[in-house]
Amino acid sequence: MDKARKASHPHKGNKSGPISSGKKAVFSVMLFLFPFLMLTLIELSLRAFKYGDSYDLFVDFKFYGKEYKRCNPEYGKKYFFHLAYTSPHNDIFLKKKPENGLRIFVIGSSTVWGFPYGSGIMFSRILHQRLQDGYPEKQVEVVNTAITAVNSYTLLDKTDEILREKPDAILIYAGHNEFYGALGAASKEGLGQIRWLKRLHLSLLELKTYQLLRNVLLGTPDRLVRKSEAQYAKTATLMERIVSNKNIAFKSRTYNRAHRHYYKNMNAILRKAHRHHVPVVFSELVSNIKDLEPFCSEKTAVYAPAGNVYEEALASEQKGLFEDARKRYYQAKDLDCLRFRASEDINQIIHELGDKYGICIVPMKKVFENNSPNGLIGNNLLTEHVHPNIDGYFLIADAFYNALIEHTIAEKPDSSNCKSPDYYRHNWGYTELDSIFADLRLRQLKGGWPFQPDTIVNSFIYNYQPTTIVDSLAYMSAKFEDFPLSIAHRKMAQHYLMDNETEKAFHEFQSLLRIDPLNIRDYIDAGDILLKEGKYDQALVVFLVSLKINREVYVLSKIGEIYAHKGEFIKAIPYLEEIRTLDPSFQKAKVLKSLCLAYKEIPDPIKANKIQAEINMLDESEKRSNQVILYSASNVKEYINQALKQLQSGQHAEALVTLQKANEIKETNVANRIIGEILLGRNDKTALGYLKKAYYEYSSEPNFLNTLCYAGIHFGDFKYAEKILVELKQLAPGHPNIIKYEKMISQRKEVN
Repeated sequence: MDKARKASHPHKGNKSGPISSGKKAVFSVMLFLFPFLMLTLIELSLRAFKYGDSYDLFVDFKFYGKEYKRCNPEYGKKYFFHLAYTSPHNDIFLKKKPENGLRIFVIGSSTVWGFPYGSGIMFSRILHQRLQDGYPEKQVEVVNTAITAVNSYTLLDKTDEILREKPDAILIYAGHNEFYGALGAASKEGLGQIRWLKRLHLSLLELKTYQLLRNVLLGTPDRLVRKSEAQYAKTATLMERIVSNKNIAFKSRTYNRAHRHYYKNMNAILRKAHRHHVPVVFSELVSNIKDLEPFCSEKTAVYAPAGNVYEEALASEQKGLFEDARKRYYQAKDLDCLRFRASEDINQIIHELGDKYGICIVPMKKVFENNSPNGLIGNNLLTEHVHPNIDGYFLIADAFYNALIEHTIAEKPDSSNCKSPDYYRHNWGYTELDSIFADLRLRQLKGGWPFQPDTIVNSFIYNYQPTTIVDSLAYMSAKFEDFPLSIAHRKMAQHYLMDNETEKAFHEFQSLLRIDPLNIRDYIDAGDILLKEGKYDQALVVFLVSLKINREVYVLSKIGEIYAHKGEFIKAIPYLEEIRTLDPSFQKAKVLKSLCLAYKEIPDPIKANKIQAEINMLDESEKRSNQVILYSASNVKEYINQALKQLQSGQHAEALVTLQKANEIKETNVANRIIGEILLGRNDKTALGYLKKAYYEYSSEPNFLNTLCYAGIHFGDFKYAEKILVELKQLAPGHPNIIKYEKMISQRKEVN
């Protein structure tokens, strides 16, 4: 009976009862969401512990108390997993766009980056200066985002970040790397042939969880780079390492796919810019068609070998049939199966997209043809296959400038402040050091494949033997990443100053200001050189530009002095008064005396008397210090010249006294060096201290390093001597004292 009752009421006694459909639904949803919740938790945890890499294009940057942004030096990690990548140059822009701002972003690859030169020759730097001159009331920001060996996938991936920074225009020069750039159709960094999969991969890389999964399965990018680099001779260039498919026929499947992807990627960029109402200036691409034979020549069922067509072009040129020659040169370039040069199909796509969105297309081909003999673009404007020489980069800057002022920027430039393109070309900061540096990089590039057979080991940069100081500095900068061109220019300037070649030293600083336009010290040194030469107006321009970076009291004092020297006392007063606000103790007596003189000359006797009263309150030592002596460096120079004459006459003690007097006025590296050398001859231990002070100016001179190394050994500072000996080996590997110093250090160590 009980069993029957229980059977008739099977759920009786089960307090939970049946699960309702609502609870089942909730449970199902929770079960479905659980993996996503776990992934979210993992993602948040990884972010909390700062795992993985940040691929943001821009990072915050504080400079002299102001909030800026700059390109992330490591954003290239996102696109290069097996090979090393370059970093973008040092362009910065204000975090908050100013009301009078003109903000332009430039996107592209190695040509935009400025290869083979330093950042001072980027066309964006030239364009920046021209725009700033043309629009002096605006705060111009031209931001170059380029790194080498990237293509339209990278440009599209970073477009949203650029648009968030409220650009007034985006300039594009891109298309040569669609096959061999990162994610290209025939690249070792290619990631297959499916466009949506590549874009999904780039999107997922923003997730730390995805980075973790990739690193577990494949290894970290740094390890992958080391493993990949080990497969090559360490001298192989990126151009050689990145190629996967060396033979891509014209109009083949791979060829057509790469062009479709380029169209879609660039179309997406232009669509985004159009939606944000941001003007785009899109340039045609140029290549060396005349002076570069096709890298790879293969006959197909439809097309003749590229080499044969190139020979036909040469024959037409020799006959004076230049139009026919140009047509055949372009055909030969397009038929080249090794696709380092963009085909004319890319330029056609650029025009199609330009028509679609109504944007400005820069006719760069015509610009280069008009500046080439018989309209045939070759080595006259390009260094190898696609990268311009100096004249080429200035042409690109001029073409973009004209496009901007004619089609993009509403206001017309200030004609009274504009200068001709030739002015910029002939007055730009560019020295022998820049030229040799670029030449070394090109010789390294052309020393390997594809310019040479792939059986040749390219060891140029390791076998090269410098012969002069400028040659040595350029070589070190081309070979070692931790010896940038900016350091080489500073050392070259110091060398010229030591030899009293001030004009050459100034040109080095001119180049420095183009490479690193944010270094106040370089402006000060350049301005001081001009003052020594009596070029007050030029010095004034340099000092005034530096004030846009930061208002240094030293610079303010120099500007005040120059205006006073010119008799423009009304202009001098605000700068001198600003010094008193920023740093009242800075050259107090000198500033007060200069102000008193300026107020007397205006005239403003009330203020002059007030300043004179302040001067009278100074103690006698303050009154004697910082006297109103314009350009006191010239006084130091007189003492140094006197000391040199004394040394020539064998009056070493007198020269030492004279140099110490010079240092009392203003301590200089040249005085410290000579004092150190005199004291070293006397076996005075203080000699090493003086020589160490002079190191930063003379560290590029083998003779000085030789003296400094000897002094370090002689006075027992072996650790310092070893450091200097390493530098001497790098700068002058054949120096006769290197072996001797190695033995001396070893012996002294054993004794001690």
